[in-house]
Amino acid sequence: MRGQSLAQQKVEKILTSSVFKPTNVSFTAIDIETDTQVVNYRGDKMLIPASSLKVITTLTAIDKLGDDYTFVTRITHDGKIQDDGTLKGNIYIEGSGDPTLGSTRFKSIMDLKTLLKHITKKIIDYGITCIEGEIIADESIFDSFPVSPSWQWNDLGNYYASGAWGINVHENLYHLYFHKRTVIGAQPQIKFHSPNIPNIEFSNELKVDSSNTGDNAYIFGGPYTYKKRISGTIPQGKTTFSIKGSIPDPPLFLAGQIATQLKKENISTNGHSTMFRNAKGKRSRKKIIEITSPPLKKIVELANEKSINIYCESLMKTVAKESKMRGAGGDGIYMMEKLLKKAGVDINGLHMEDGSGLSARNNVSSRVLAETIAAYVDKFGEDRMKIYLPRTGEGTVVNMFAGTALAGRVWLKSGSMDRVNSYTGFLLNKKGKYISFSVIVNGFTVKHVTMRPYLEKLITQLYMHS
Repeated sequence: MRGQSLAQQKVEKILTSSVFKPTNVSFTAIDIETDTQVVNYRGDKMLIPASSLKVITTLTAIDKLGDDYTFVTRITHDGKIQDDGTLKGNIYIEGSGDPTLGSTRFKSIMDLKTLLKHITKKIIDYGITCIEGEIIADESIFDSFPVSPSWQWNDLGNYYASGAWGINVHENLYHLYFHKRTVIGAQPQIKFHSPNIPNIEFSNELKVDSSNTGDNAYIFGGPYTYKKRISGTIPQGKTTFSIKGSIPDPPLFLAGQIATQLKKENISTNGHSTMFRNAKGKRSRKKIIEITSPPLKKIVELANEKSINIYCESLMKTVAKESKMRGAGGDGIYMMEKLLKKAGVDINGLHMEDGSGLSARNNVSSRVLAETIAAYVDKFGEDRMKIYLPRTGEGTVVNMFAGTALAGRVWLKSGSMDRVNSYTGFLLNKKGKYISFSVIVNGFTVKHVTMRPYLEKLITQLYMHS
């Protein structure tokens, strides 16, 4: 014990609890002002971080792109418009990878229904009355398969594994609604899905479980797959219940929705399609309208507060694209690692498979995560960092430290998946010093609700004794 800080001693005492016996734990805390470690418990042990990995993606994206960066989706056309309003050419949706297009989370942007009406009106206002070509979704901005190759099969098909496409819309999700569920063991009947996706089919193998079991339904079937299998359980109840799935092909879906909306206004088209590679004539297209996303700082704030995977996957690819590389996941990871090293982080102890933390093949040490937080507090300042990370009492950490001295003095990102829990962020300790930290626990056998209070105790020691 000689030479150890009091915080280290307190942490190690908590880690002797029986709940940690089967686990792997990595815990690092750094005094940001002096750049010294105040806790190092297997700090270089690489573990699965789950959504704590989002701090790397979001902070390096801010570092590369800046707070005010926006995604811009363009509606353009080629060919010529005749005197009678007939377009002898195609309408293009030129994707920017914007993960917020058609989202309902921001008051400053249009939801899907409003977006479709807006685009249609602007095409009409432009003077087009008939389209002899197609509505083409140009998703060539990202040269990458939309999902990580290492994502698990039982995740694909669900909204949180929708991936990031060159054109995203409505956060690439749909809701699948079920009728009342009154009998345990019965099969709940599908009511409808929204937004409506043409040609999608559902094989329903769900069962009703007791009312306290929660949503344990999985939708199987990844990108481009329109035949979906639904298995698992949903809770008993007397009202409609919904689960979220991922749209099989968001770019094609949006092109089809625009074509349908135009048809309602008596504007015909020759169909709709997608394109994956840059066309030679792209520069000669003429702009009809531009649709701009919220600023990046707002996207990052929400990505961390609500733990939104699609936002981080899109940011990862955008960092690559804006670095004059392909808009691909692997190139994004390469660039984020370069940005971390430039910021002073030793990345020996980092292996990334995606930008969101969904992959169980991500491995990172608590030291790398704690150093990332410390480096960007130094670079951006505490006030900016408090915008990017949720404060306890908000988002996914809404119940942490309620009614304690730490309430409102900790900013962190949580991460969880089966037998994985992590917290990464910084706090203002009892002495008024800022401390960055990361704690990752893998392989526990108790429930998450049992493990979390122990991790809160570990963080409390930093507040009290660092």
